[in-house]
Amino acid sequence: MELVLEKAVEEGGDVRSLYFAGSVPTYKPGNFFRLHLKDGSGKKMFRPYSAASHPSERHLRFCIKKDGMFSGMVWGLREGDRVEVDGPYGIFTLGANDPERVFIAGGVGITPLRSMIIQTLLEGKPAVLFHSARTLGGITCMGEMKALALQNQGFRCFPAVTREQMPDGWDGISGRLTADAIAQRLGTLSGKTYYICGPPHMVEGVAKGLLDAGVEKKSVKKEEWG
Repeated sequence: MELVLEKAVEEGGDVRSLYFAGSVPTYKPGNFFRLHLKDGSGKKMFRPYSAASHPSERHLRFCIKKDGMFSGMVWGLREGDRVEVDGPYGIFTLGANDPERVFIAGGVGITPLRSMIIQTLLEGKPAVLFHSARTLGGITCMGEMKALALQNQGFRCFPAVTREQMPDGWDGISGRLTADAIAQRLGTLSGKTYYICGPPHMVEGVAKGLLDAGVEKKSVKKEEWG
């Protein structure tokens, strides 16, 4: 399918949201699509990107970090450009019987989790987001998530910063996300399903910590990128 880039929004931390319009097929929160572009020599290339948008939203949105040749090509797109996109794909989707959901994002790993969080709130289920980045400016969608928390009593979000000194009184988490830090905010780790998305070392570290703390393997869902 061919979609049109309608707008691009800077999110900070070398992340840009691209909003595409057109005939988008039905997809689920957590699904990804493949963007196809041509390099300078005309060679066709593609790369998968998770949808940040919820299926109910008009645009197909991707939050893309500029970290390589292909993402640089994507950043070079201008409003009105047409792009070949195929999908949806992926099995990193929500379980129907989750009693409560905990979302854990590393950097731009918030992308599929944003869509999942919106779906969870529409279902009326409680949800918590832990979002880790090196600096506070690198926490993509933080303003949007805080607004959702204010609008929904069943949703809480906690930022975590690993490489920036935060001021006294800051209510987020300083340092890497651990099962202990997560448990302190949740009260208990049991009775929840965990959805983790981010770079491999972060995803594996958090998942191992949860499993070591007694969380059942079937309750830990993960998606790695990079």
